This record gives sequence, C-alpha cells and structure tokens, in this order.
Amino acid sequence: MAERIDLLPTGASPLDHPALQAWSRLTAEPSRVGKVSMLKHRAKSTVYRIESFGQKASLILAKYCRRTVAAHERIVYEEILPGLPIKCPRYYGFVQGDPYDWLFLEYVEGEMYSRQRQDHMVLGGRWLGLLHTLAQRIPAAARFPELAPAHYLDLLRRGHENLSRYLQQVTLPEPDLAAIEKALSLCDSLESHWNHVQRWCECMPRTLVHADFKPKNIVIRSVPDGLELVAFDWEHSRWGILAEDLAYIDLAAYYAVVQHYWRDVTMQDLQFMKIVGMILRGIAEIYWESFKFSPQWEVSTAKIERYQIRMAEVMEELKLGA
Repeated sequence: MAERIDLLPTGASPLDHPALQAWSRLTAEPSRVGKVSMLKHRAKSTVYRIESFGQKASLILAKYCRRTVAAHERIVYEEILPGLPIKCPRYYGFVQGDPYDWLFLEYVEGEMYSRQRQDHMVLGGRWLGLLHTLAQRIPAAARFPELAPAHYLDLLRRGHENLSRYLQQVTLPEPDLAAIEKALSLCDSLESHWNHVQRWCECMPRTLVHADFKPKNIVIRSVPDGLELVAFDWEHSRWGILAEDLAYIDLAAYYAVVQHYWRDVTMQDLQFMKIVGMILRGIAEIYWESFKFSPQWEVSTAKIERYQIRMAEVMEELKLGA
C-alpha cells in the first residue's frame, strides 16, 4: 500500500490522533508514537499504520470503518479464523467509536501477491483450500449473508446501468466508445444466458468465501520455512458459492487440500468452477470500475476493456457465446 502521513491540525501532538487515542483505550496504556500513516481512504473505511513504541505492538494496522463492517469483520477475527489452520494478521481487538468503529490488527510486512508468480499461486491454492473446507464446520460462518448467483446478476445489471448512463453524459473517443460498447454487449449476452450460470453455481459446494481475494488484500512474507500467505480485508466475505475465490490460484495445490474433505469433487469439477469464477470475478470488476468511470474514464476504459476480453475468452470456453 502507498502511504501518506495523516496530517493533524497545526500545533496538535501526534498523540492527539484519533487512531492513537483509540489504541490507548484498547491497551489501557499510554502510547508513544513515531508516526501515523494513512494507507487507504474510502467511503466505508480509512486504514492507518501506527508505529507505536508501547508494549503491545510496534507496527499496528488501524481500520476505522462503519459499524456494520466492523461487526462483520469482528466475527471473522474473533469466531472463525481462530479455529482455522491458516495464517492471518494477529487481531488485537476493537474500540467503539462515533459513528464508526476501530479494528486493530497486526501490520503484516511482505510483498504483494502476484498472479504472475507460480509460488504465490500455489500458496493461494493451499490457503483457500483450507479456508473453504474447514470453515464449513464453524457455525459462525454460516450466519453470514448468502453469496448466491443473484448477487452477481445484480452487479451485472448495475454495472451495465452505470456505464450506459455515463455514455449519455460523456463523449468518448471512438476507440474508447467501442471498448465500452463491447463490454455492454457482453453484459447483455451474459444476462441472456444467466440460467446456465445459475445452474452451474447450484452444483458447487457452499462455504465461507473471502470474495475479495486479490493482490491488494494479500501479503506474502518470508518465514524460516519459506513463504507464507496472509490475507486480510474480510468485509466482503460471505457464505455461498466459492467460484470467484478460485479465479487466480493454482488449482492443483487447491485440489491437493480439498480432495481429503470433498471426495466427490474432481479436478475437472474444479477447473469448471474456476472458469465460472473468472466470469463472476469479471462481473464484479466491471461493476466496481463503473463507479470510478467519471472523471477518470481513460483509466477505467482500459481496465474494462481488459476485463471484457478476458471474460469473452472464458465465455467462449464455456460455449456461452453471444
């Protein structure tokens, strides 16, 4: 994550920063701080890195987020992850704020997950294999909102609606206009074949899914035995179809784990699920990019064009043509 120093009012002490004040409330001890850096700012949350010289931790990740988001992630960190043999940031606790809440986690240092690194993809396969199979046994996971095909159909329609509206408001150069029109046509084609997508999803296991398993939410760090994967940012996690999680991992590594628990699932089944997952991932990517289209339409158009080409290829593989 790129960082920037979070500025306080002139004359304010670093100890006046809300993140430090909340951390002190959690630890019940004064905090001495090197600096507070803002890592990410969005409508639903702001993420800080704290360099603290207190007794509890030296590098802390502080997430200031909507109460509903904090409550959701607390279930993950407090009730689900402790029962799973997968690596995750150490969870220090939460502090109720007004109107948002604070979550405090270990700040994990390492390199970003790369879809071009086979060793990273293998780690992703093993990690998700353990998550998907063993989380089925944890009652708290099944209390999460359902991730069903209808969720992706809604994203498909809303992304189409957003892009169509922008085309009426913005005059694009011909190549960019053609790229967006291709994406809209692909969305139309996919919706017309949605009964196939729904039928395929109904055959998949239901379990806890991360649902945002992508490089910005994954760190690969070195340990004495080699490399290990640590994933975070669970606000999109759900209970439901696992296809989207499979889009960018090594399936052989995933199968080596799940075959011991899901004996009826074959490697061929997983290959099919991954292809469907790439379509679902593409739907989500186009949907999220449609919100960024204005005013940075040049960047968004380039991304949407890549997503459209990739989705068209996998749709062809499934014989899901226009």
